Order: sequence, then structure tokens, then C-alpha cells
Amino acid sequence: MHDSPLRGRPPRIRLVPLGPAHLEPILAGQDEALAREVFGRPWTRAALAAFLTRAERWSPDGPIREWAALDDRGQLIGGGGVHRVGAGVERGQADVSYWVLGAHRGRGCGRVVAAALVENACADARTCEVVLRIVPDNAASAAVARGLGAWPTGIIERHPADGARRVERWILPLS
Repeated sequence: MHDSPLRGRPPRIRLVPLGPAHLEPILAGQDEALAREVFGRPWTRAALAAFLTRAERWSPDGPIREWAALDDRGQLIGGGGVHRVGAGVERGQADVSYWVLGAHRGRGCGRVVAAALVENACADARTCEVVLRIVPDNAASAAVARGLGAWPTGIIERHPADGARRVERWILPLS
């Protein structure tokens, strides 16, 4: 008997550029926790469609990359970003964000998605450090970051998606 992606070990994933094809799975899979932690509020269909259309135009090797994480059946389980530019991102750093749809949480999918995104950041020779921004009370995301080898800096800053919220800056050196 083999492990199903819904039981046992987390699924193997592949990253594909995020785009309009992911609209329905994100809308169907977003929940209050995802909206609060990542987006700040639930996506509306129009706002998400506009974002996904923009994201589709970004180059997979460009300074701003957004990815969908698909399991081996092609089902969207989460995603994230690898940004080499942006507020608080210095030369040699990549800001990595990750998210998992509610139906896939609690099974190690966050670790798998985050590891794939860090690997994507590492593939760029210009990146020597990953920055993770974690809401201070998000114990699950902190556990994922620790599992990657990252540590909190104690620096509290504005959330990249919502300046009214605060996040703690974590660092993962790649050397």
C-alpha cells in the first residue's frame, strides 16, 4: 500500500509559475488563516485575477517570482514567492514567502513548499541569504523556518502585503 498525498508523508511537489490557471483553486482553498497570515484579507475574484495576470508576465528567472506548488497529481497545495527586490531586501538577499491551502496544512506540506522555494532562491548565484518574514504568533510558519535552518533576528517590521501588520524578520544564510 502506498502513501496518499492526503495521508502519511507530505507529497512531492513541483513549482510552476503562478498564473490565472490557479484562480479557482486559490479562491476555493483560501480560508481565514491564509487570508490573515499571507494576504491580510480574503482575495476577491477580481483582485486575485488581476494579481495572477500580473504574476503570469513575470519571468521565472526574474527578480520577482511567484510560484504555485503542485502535488504529483497536479493539484495546487500552496505556493509562494522569491523576491530579490523589494522593501527591506538588500543585495544578495531573496525574500521568500510560502503559503499552504487549508486542506493541505498539518501534514508537512509547508516544509516541502518552503524548501522548494529556498532551493529556487539558491539556484540564483547572486543570492547568499534568504529573508523570511513571519507573523510573530504563527508557530507553524516559525517551525517550518526553523526546520530550514533559519533563525529569528528579533527585528519587527511591516508586513510586505499590509503595512498595518507586523512581522518578524528571519534569516537563512546560504553559504
